[in-house]
Amino acid sequence: MKSLAELSRICAELAGSDLSVEMLDTLTLEFSKHGLSRDLARKFFSLLLEEKERLRGAGAPESGLKLREFASRALELQRMGKEVFRLELGEPDFTAPPSAVEAACKAIREGYSKYGPANGIKELRAAIASKLSEKFNLDLKPDNVAITAGGTFGVYGSIEAVTELGDEVIVIEPAWPLYAHQVKWLGRRPKIIRTRFEENWDPIEKIQEEISRLIKLIILNYPNNPTGKILDEKSMKAVIELAEDYGAWILSDEVYMDFCYRDGFESILKLGAERAIMINSFSKTWGMTGFRVGYVVSDPETAARVARAQNTAITCIPEFVQRAALAALNDEVSAGKNIELIGMRLKTLYEELSKSKLIEVKPPEGAMYIFPRMNVENFDSWKFAWKLLEEKDVAIAPGACFGQSYDNHIRISAVLDEKPLREACRRIREAVEEYL
Repeated sequence: MKSLAELSRICAELAGSDLSVEMLDTLTLEFSKHGLSRDLARKFFSLLLEEKERLRGAGAPESGLKLREFASRALELQRMGKEVFRLELGEPDFTAPPSAVEAACKAIREGYSKYGPANGIKELRAAIASKLSEKFNLDLKPDNVAITAGGTFGVYGSIEAVTELGDEVIVIEPAWPLYAHQVKWLGRRPKIIRTRFEENWDPIEKIQEEISRLIKLIILNYPNNPTGKILDEKSMKAVIELAEDYGAWILSDEVYMDFCYRDGFESILKLGAERAIMINSFSKTWGMTGFRVGYVVSDPETAARVARAQNTAITCIPEFVQRAALAALNDEVSAGKNIELIGMRLKTLYEELSKSKLIEVKPPEGAMYIFPRMNVENFDSWKFAWKLLEEKDVAIAPGACFGQSYDNHIRISAVLDEKPLREACRRIREAVEEYL
């Protein structure tokens, strides 16, 4: 009982201090003196960090997770017979190429529907390794690749593979909401880096200010969802240098790698970072969102750890799905058409939204979104989104989904053909005027 009281006193003292990696070391040492494990010390440290955030009123609500509920309402209106312009989700309107569909059906007919390896079939891993090696002048092998349940599990498995309880993970906002959610879910701590519209969403200076030895992972997403920003080679190298100086990993989510509409993008693979993981997916380039197939690329040991996490959670990816992905990978014609189509739509969005003085918008650089800022006092992105949906039959994603600081933004996905896209933009401009 005396030991428990002593540990409680130490924890209370730490809670009143500025928590640092030295504090974690102190806590770990004290726990070890009492025969308690390092993992338990890290759990306590993580709880202390959470409590400090609670006391100072920090912690963003998981508003991004409400977007699925919002999308369900848009779908409900469609089923009621309304013509709803669906621009809220990052789901292309084009579907899997015929070659992928036929490959999936053929694989099912041939019996490729049994359990498979947790890291994916070798044929697909080898094809991905070969394609990326050719693209970036590398020498990747199948063991550098693990096939995952979309890019989503690629992120989840990577966080689990290279971080521990209590570690901090840099998340650059505005951001896909599941980054921070997964970090918290796994008992890690998201360290939020907030970038600004006025600074062209540049994160480098803020990362330099916030990085510490507590940071074990930096999550990058370029071309970015939701801003479309591309991080150039110089900036990527600056992040790599910081990560190396502080012993952190880099997780580069490059699911929009093909959707680049300005020069300057460089994959983390090409830049030679030692502790790096690249994530990609078949969902966007080939319109295969429901197939749930993506991949991670890293050193063989890390790729294997991601595969083990996946084996624990879901066993494996269906082989017929992987054979569909293999067919898609070789279908460069379909990919090229999809990439060109999204680029044209982004130009349409920029052109149409620029017509309003109440909407500030940057020329699109990449990805499949545009993230305009509303020049309206006390703009509430959720309130606007619901009003736009219910009164104008247009669904967009509120900026608050991507971080607390972005309530004066909305995200629009380039997932409709030109004519309906222009009509949706007209209604958005009209709704902004009415909101004002």
